[in-house]
Amino acid sequence: MKKLYVLSITSLIVVFCIIILENSIKTKAATVVDLKPLIEQAESGNLILRDKKEVTYIVNEPIKNIKCSIQGAPGGSIIKANFKGAGNSETPSLLQYQAGANNISIKNVRFDLALIGRGAVSFRQNTNLIIENCFFTGYSKKYGWRAVDSSISFTDSKNITIRNNHFINNGYQYGRALNELNRCITIQGNTSDNITIYNNEFTKVNQAIVAQGNKINKLNIYSNAFNAVIDNSLYLINIPSANIHNNDFNKSKTTNSPDEGIVLSGGDFKIANNRAYNVLNKFIAINGATKNLEVTNNTIKNEKTKQRPAVISWRNNTAYIVQQLKFSNNKIDTDTAPANYDTIPIGRVKKLIIQDNQFIVKGLANNQNLFSLLGQAEIVSVQITGNTVKPRAGSIISKKANFFREKTPIIPQIRVLKIKSNQFNGKYPAVLTKRAS
Repeated sequence: MKKLYVLSITSLIVVFCIIILENSIKTKAATVVDLKPLIEQAESGNLILRDKKEVTYIVNEPIKNIKCSIQGAPGGSIIKANFKGAGNSETPSLLQYQAGANNISIKNVRFDLALIGRGAVSFRQNTNLIIENCFFTGYSKKYGWRAVDSSISFTDSKNITIRNNHFINNGYQYGRALNELNRCITIQGNTSDNITIYNNEFTKVNQAIVAQGNKINKLNIYSNAFNAVIDNSLYLINIPSANIHNNDFNKSKTTNSPDEGIVLSGGDFKIANNRAYNVLNKFIAINGATKNLEVTNNTIKNEKTKQRPAVISWRNNTAYIVQQLKFSNNKIDTDTAPANYDTIPIGRVKKLIIQDNQFIVKGLANNQNLFSLLGQAEIVSVQITGNTVKPRAGSIISKKANFFREKTPIIPQIRVLKIKSNQFNGKYPAVLTKRAS
């Protein structure tokens, strides 16, 4: 009787294991479906996809002239590349939308380029676009490469919302050489405008957001996280206006970004209430003539770096003019080595305001400069007031450190100079102070 009982229990366990194994196999073996016929059938309607556990939708060749919206399942759906990119003439995105197709949304879809693809979705001359709750991964430069390879690209498109998406492990294995760069989001063209990008995560990617266009009068980038970005997190060139606020750069403070955070040129830029940690080249990099730059209420920290990072710097040092720069109410905690580098080097500027900032520095050596002005073009006004400068614990600010460079290279002529109410234990510039009085 006892043997029969044991045998029965053993049989039940075996049956139970078989059931689990069968269910496990069913979970792993999702049906593979060609996406192209479904998109053609949907025409300009709404294509509803099945759950990723049930179906993997594959793209065997670039699907062109798409007009439909795509709705993934509540648990997410997956679209996967099944062809290899090639050549350098145009990025063969998996999905390419027809010009003039408007009111398009793509939601709850995971795009996997499977280390053979170069782009997920491209738009050209489209209006009213929403990309949300999607996941982008798997870029590879192995099969073809072009400088504008991008997970999502928009050309001459308007009224774009990109929200709650994840770009993860997307080209992270490559470097910053020209033939290695790729982008998560590209916005370009002569008529692109009205773009909002928020609540997205960019982790272990090559480049995050690139926008170029002299008609982009509304570009809002906020509440995003940029973690371990190999090249630029934001590359905004010849943009009339951009508002960048409440973003995190290396949010958990467990990652570094080896290159620049925000590269910009053009019109009016507001960079406010952002938090940055170990953006190791430049957090803000000026890349061309710029009308107005306002940097306020940001928290920026660099520590344990091998090479001194710059909070703000001009590319090519003195090549570009900023008409007005206001740098105020920021909290800066930064490494300062090597000692022959100025901590805050300001390039060519017409009107400069640096006020009410808190600077914590890892020491300043003899004759090291906190601020400097580069270039020889005349400056209309400089106002540096109400700033506090303190050393990190365990470091000192030398009494022979300089608040402001006043020797070589040649100091530009300054019409109006005001240096007042700053807390600094080093030397104030004698010549410049006299000129300010």
